[in-house]
Amino acid sequence: MAAAGRPVLSPRWSKLRRDMQATPGRVALIVLAMAAGVCALATMLGSLAILTRETRANYLATNPPSATLQIERIDAPLLATVRAFPGIAAAQAGTTVRALIETGGGAALPLTIFVVDDFKAMRINTIRPEAGAWPPPPGALLLERDALGLAGARIGDSVRVRVGQGRARALKLAGTVHDAALPPASQGQTVYAFASADTVAGLGLDGTLRQLKLTVNERPFDADAIEATVARLAAALKRQGARIGWIRIPPPGEHPHQRIMDAVLTMLSVFGAIAVLLSAVLSATVLGGMLAQQARQIGVMKAVGASSAQIAAMYLALVGLLALAATALGGAAGLAAARAFSRVVLREMLNFTLFDDSVPHWFWLALLVAGLLVPLLIAAVPVMTASGRTAKEAMSDFGSRRDRFGAAGGPLSRLGWIDRGLLMALRNSMRRRARLLLTVGLLAAAGAMFMSSLNVRASSVQHLVQAAGQRHYDIEVMLRKPAPEARVMDVIGAQAGVLRVEPWERGATTLARADGLRIERVYPDGMHGTLLVNAVPESNGTFRPAMLDGAWLKPGQDGTAVLNSAASALNPAARVGGSIALSGKEGALTLRVVGIARQDMAGASVYVSRASYDAMSGEPGLSTPYRVVLARHDAAFVERAARRIEAALKSAGFEVGISITEAMMRKDADGHFVLLIGAMLFISALMAAVGAFGLGAAMGSSVAERGRELGIMRSIGASPGVLLRNVLCEGMFIALMSLPLALLLSVPLSALIASFLGNLLFGLPFPLALSTPAMATWCVLILCCSLIASGLPAWRASRLSVHQSLSTI
Repeated sequence: MAAAGRPVLSPRWSKLRRDMQATPGRVALIVLAMAAGVCALATMLGSLAILTRETRANYLATNPPSATLQIERIDAPLLATVRAFPGIAAAQAGTTVRALIETGGGAALPLTIFVVDDFKAMRINTIRPEAGAWPPPPGALLLERDALGLAGARIGDSVRVRVGQGRARALKLAGTVHDAALPPASQGQTVYAFASADTVAGLGLDGTLRQLKLTVNERPFDADAIEATVARLAAALKRQGARIGWIRIPPPGEHPHQRIMDAVLTMLSVFGAIAVLLSAVLSATVLGGMLAQQARQIGVMKAVGASSAQIAAMYLALVGLLALAATALGGAAGLAAARAFSRVVLREMLNFTLFDDSVPHWFWLALLVAGLLVPLLIAAVPVMTASGRTAKEAMSDFGSRRDRFGAAGGPLSRLGWIDRGLLMALRNSMRRRARLLLTVGLLAAAGAMFMSSLNVRASSVQHLVQAAGQRHYDIEVMLRKPAPEARVMDVIGAQAGVLRVEPWERGATTLARADGLRIERVYPDGMHGTLLVNAVPESNGTFRPAMLDGAWLKPGQDGTAVLNSAASALNPAARVGGSIALSGKEGALTLRVVGIARQDMAGASVYVSRASYDAMSGEPGLSTPYRVVLARHDAAFVERAARRIEAALKSAGFEVGISITEAMMRKDADGHFVLLIGAMLFISALMAAVGAFGLGAAMGSSVAERGRELGIMRSIGASPGVLLRNVLCEGMFIALMSLPLALLLSVPLSALIASFLGNLLFGLPFPLALSTPAMATWCVLILCCSLIASGLPAWRASRLSVHQSLSTI
């Protein structure tokens, strides 16, 4: 039986080999199309695997504190008591001071100095030496590695540090370190440095150790367990006379920028699912074209004795071979892209180091399933259908029937006003309806993702505009310490172009507890996750948010509060008509909630009257931030006004921290989306390539199966130019058919992504924005791709002689 079957099997495999050799361009197109889909998937899955592992590994490698306590003074006996307390694994003292550092260009940047008690004994929030001396000698600084370029200095240089209005003092730059717990210095334009208490004292700053960082040894990743241990410790320290301020307990083991990372990784996962879907659609498109071209050949093979199983195995083997080659090619390219993308995200967004760029075993398994198994599974249905046809049915397949929409005499024939050549191109594009639907669906999915990328970008911009619309001021001047409001307002108000000045004092607060402790569930930097309480001035004219519930504060309405949307989400029990108890320096204050306000792109904030704020802070008449309204609002005028105000305040003896303009706020917020939008555009570009390759494969199959038809056209006088035009127009018709569907799909996809990102990052969905340039760009792009994709099949068809065309089986 084996010998009898050999003459049937051998010609089949030889036929496949000759088919591939006869159409190397189409085979390469099929492999590239499938490889593009696999590359997209590999990029996403590789980034997901690397970023998830490296983000956690980098952050945990610093041994982040379970909690940080602010204590009036930390000495050796107190530190020993803490270390001996039950449940405490380690404790370390330090403090943070702020100054200004003069850069090489003569400008001054904010300088944050972390005072380290003992560099050699650091066990919590550890830093890694990168270059230069370790530990730093007296009178020297260590800069965080990302701050070196920002400061415009080199190791060994003397940098000038100024405190307030005092004389700048020179400190030696002893080296650089890497602190994975800090964001890149370039993000906030702040220079981070590390020094000993003696070095800080030499600058005239108070280097008293006031921050106690500790880790727990019982359930270290359970925030409630940490809070219980820290509360017991704080109570014990208070009984010994220690004065404790705030207590910060961050989400255990979670980096401050984890939310942004979650957004990126989740989006990559969504893209992965879409890439798998497109790969499946592409394999079906390629297979449909292949079987349509080989229909009558399948009939001939059946006529000479081939069984349905043998024919099915032959075509499935071909699909598997092409899919395997595509998986190898796309997987290698995608992994390289994933490593490059991960390296940029880790370094530029998170100030991390990529220690290990390997991928786990499940990555390769997922690629094999998506790139090899999925195409084979999808191919099984049409292959079984085609191989199950009788020899007569297969040999009677001429590619079109009169009852089809695109067939001669069908509905398209009634469009007599269209040029006959164009009408034929339109009819030809609809001859294989299943293949047409698959190709159009593939192009539409790629277009929907491309337009959604730019739509989400437009949504984020519109969200920024909405947020800016709630702020009716141009500059917010931040002093380094609270100053008398009347004096500061007089200085700022005297500057040219200033119309209005308002003090907006604010500070961190916590929900009041029975034990009197001020425990914040906030990151160690005191920024991410903080609940702020804002003192609304009586003459408020710079902030009027839209109300989601209740009403805004009225002048003189003491004892009441308005929560913004983020604060309401953190405290769902605080409803309009209810109450909220907040803890401040002077004790707890219970306030009646009168409203919930929508505030875009802002952290959790509670708004109270100035009298209520003073009762909590104990510092009446003093403010740090001042909002300024100008006569003109263009960026250049605002920037000049900010510089004049800073100079006037410094001349009056006030220490200015930073002046924040609308342009700075927009740039800072916009920077969070650069890499995310870039990743979306990269993936959509790959999807566009998948669509173009799929269209090219479909056009190649369409031209090949119509060889005799083209030969007849040549024999009755059609020129090569006419054939070239018809095939090119056919490709353009298919591309144009996908445009409405792409636009339709992009709307819900854009809305879904915008809502997800907005809620994840800011607690409010981004508004849906449809980018007209995105639509126009995709329209031009897909038409160009269609010309390129159909160009080679069109050129080959126009070059065939009448004899070659008519001899096509």
